[in-house]
Amino acid sequence: MAVSDEVAPDEWECRVFLAVAEHRQHTKAAEALSPSRPRHLRDRPYARQLVGKTIQRIERWCGEPLFEGSRGQLRLTERGREFERAARSVVGEYQLMRRVAREEGLPRLACLPHHAAFVAPAQARLRERFGRPRIAVQYLHDDAGLRGPALLVGAARPAPDARAIPLYTARLEAMVPAGRFPAEGLALPELLQRYHPLLHLTGVPADRIDAWGLRGPAAAPAGGSADIATTVVHLRHEAGAAWDGRILVAPSDVALAFKPGMEFGGRHADRFTWVPLVLDGPLTHEVRLTVRRGAEDDEAVPAAIVALQSAVRALPALAGGNP
Repeated sequence: MAVSDEVAPDEWECRVFLAVAEHRQHTKAAEALSPSRPRHLRDRPYARQLVGKTIQRIERWCGEPLFEGSRGQLRLTERGREFERAARSVVGEYQLMRRVAREEGLPRLACLPHHAAFVAPAQARLRERFGRPRIAVQYLHDDAGLRGPALLVGAARPAPDARAIPLYTARLEAMVPAGRFPAEGLALPELLQRYHPLLHLTGVPADRIDAWGLRGPAAAPAGGSADIATTVVHLRHEAGAAWDGRILVAPSDVALAFKPGMEFGGRHADRFTWVPLVLDGPLTHEVRLTVRRGAEDDEAVPAAIVALQSAVRALPALAGGNP
């Protein structure tokens, strides 16, 4: 059914919906929401009845129920799951705007999402040391935007007015079914001739990709807009005795998060292992921290450099050069 012409749910109403989706009942959702309720509601605890009225208003706007089940064990309907995604996007956009406002005037660090493995700990360490945020971090979808900030992490060539500090060396790796391939590596020609590579080459310089021959029909990127997490989940659940020869290929710093014991190692991680791709040796590229000239005049920038280097050393897989 189509949505009504009433005013769409605002940020707070979306947060109420998400609290109910998480806690699966109105009472617990109200308890969780009370500490963060808007200023005009702070004179009293946020009541279960107000949660109910908010959900009813959202459902009227959507034109159909978003929850099913008893009051103590609510479940999202299919339409509810669709609205949940939209609600998270709404709340996230407002949070982003607030963060931009708080970080206005701070030195900016730009990097790719997988660099969060060491950028986020470094950012937290700076906050603990100074008692407030000291750098603003911008996560980009690709390295096309890695220009202009005080600090940037990536493999791109530094501008003439910047200096580059080596952070670590990443290598190209293949996620293969456990026990099927030697640990020392998979030859690149064999990959391209015998298997179906699914390439996620985020952060790899274009000239390296061309030198390795990873363009063209034999080495097409992973299909559609699927991100690496989606590809990992599909392969882990679909592979087995009927493995069809698809092999995920990614830089080792991108693959790191999906290895056993890491944040996104997840279920069935032991069904696969990551081996280096080789062609007269491992296929590698250097990841650098580029510092714009003059940026170090701000005391936060030298402190950020040290924090980033320390965070990389705290990840042995990165610091050892073979993530």
